[in-house]
Amino acid sequence: MKQFIVIIISFFAFLSVKAQVAPIYLYGNQVTTDRNKATSYAIYGKVSSENVWTFKRYDLYDNLLQTGSYEDESLSTPHGNFNFYMDVQTFNSSHKTSFKLKGKTRFLSQQGNFVHGVEQGKWIVFYPDGNVLSTQNFDNGEPNGEFKTFDKFGNIEEGGNYVNGKKDGEWISLKGTRKDMYELGVLKSSVLIKEQIKKKKQTNN
Repeated sequence: MKQFIVIIISFFAFLSVKAQVAPIYLYGNQVTTDRNKATSYAIYGKVSSENVWTFKRYDLYDNLLQTGSYEDESLSTPHGNFNFYMDVQTFNSSHKTSFKLKGKTRFLSQQGNFVHGVEQGKWIVFYPDGNVLSTQNFDNGEPNGEFKTFDKFGNIEEGGNYVNGKKDGEWISLKGTRKDMYELGVLKSSVLIKEQIKKKKQTNN
């Protein structure tokens, strides 16, 4: 944590002179008082004009992992926009890709909004080059509305609609080769699109 003091000073200046700034240590996602057990650390401070605690989290090598804000000092209720960051090699390893970033090794991997502790609105997951990997809409913490995943070329791999956390209506999957029909989470029918096209061609002939 060589840059720890510098980061605290910079963050303090960002919040304002009246802001209260404090460091915390985390073991996984739990706050710990034992610095030697910490797997990451964070700095946070209350903006004096608002009831919001701004939060930045780093790994033990000072790489930014997460930014966001909370509506309580105990950091138990996220509220506001959150950004998450990832190492490109970690992404490549988990997705079997080979992205390379010029002049940097980390990228914005996900962003979305919390309202009083639950996901709200559109959440987006990104590829290392900035293209969209997936989009998901939330309403009061439940998937509601359109969901889509894309390959690295922008083609839809899976897509459909959620109603109160359940799949509903037409869903495309298997890289766009399968079509399923759902009714509030219950699968009603399924067809492989390639086979459907083949049958149409045979009928026309």
